[in-house]
Amino acid sequence: MIIFLYGADSYRRIQKLNEIVENFRKRQSNLSHERFDLSLPVGGDDEFSKFQIFASNRSIFDPVRLAILDNFLITPRAKELKEILKVNHKNEDLIIILNSSNKPAAGFTVLLKEPTKVQDFPALKGTEITVFIKKTAKDLGLAIDAPTTYALAQTFGGNTWGIATELEKIALAGSETKPTLSIHKPAENFFQLVSTMKYGRSLKDRLVALEIILSDKKDDPARVFNMLAYRLRDQKEADTFADYDVAVKSGKLEYEEILLDYALS
Repeated sequence: MIIFLYGADSYRRIQKLNEIVENFRKRQSNLSHERFDLSLPVGGDDEFSKFQIFASNRSIFDPVRLAILDNFLITPRAKELKEILKVNHKNEDLIIILNSSNKPAAGFTVLLKEPTKVQDFPALKGTEITVFIKKTAKDLGLAIDAPTTYALAQTFGGNTWGIATELEKIALAGSETKPTLSIHKPAENFFQLVSTMKYGRSLKDRLVALEIILSDKKDDPARVFNMLAYRLRDQKEADTFADYDVAVKSGKLEYEEILLDYALS
């Protein structure tokens, strides 16, 4: 079975991914699942080889297995991946969740056809943002008024990570607390935006800069990460980015999650 989740809105996409995994775990108490970043280089004990072994293994103790594949569209072993996906397209004993910020180009378009289960998570716009704010607030047990909803929408735009984080802060502080938000956006030059993320003292400016980079400009999160990691200021920052690098290469975090964590720090 193949499930394909894609789209620029990484917050809603990752929420859905976690929901799917949790549902499978509830239904299959002995579910075996692993996550693989297929952008890592070929050679030695690479991620693709680990995925190959995981996909081919069969066990009476783990009758159903689930694999999450990140960055599969840029794998250097695309031909082999396509063959594995083709063989397992209808295999109910191996669930493969494909997680991507982009829609597949030529070669992988078959993934958009049945029996693949496909869900798109485009960046939210207009009234969709208001609907998301209200739903997220409701899920958190918050009752927010129209001015607060408007302020959140104007400050964060389609940055659902920023909206959810702000609402969680309100929930933790108490429903009477109002968010301190300003309705403005920083400059839209890419290098200025990255600079705002790195040196901006205001949390809202850093989050809005991140939203513009990922949602409006649709820049590659890996490129943004590498820009931030260029000319580090001190050893502490070097250690932080080294930890981030290990986390993304081990499949524990995506670049979008790392960028959000950095902007919030």
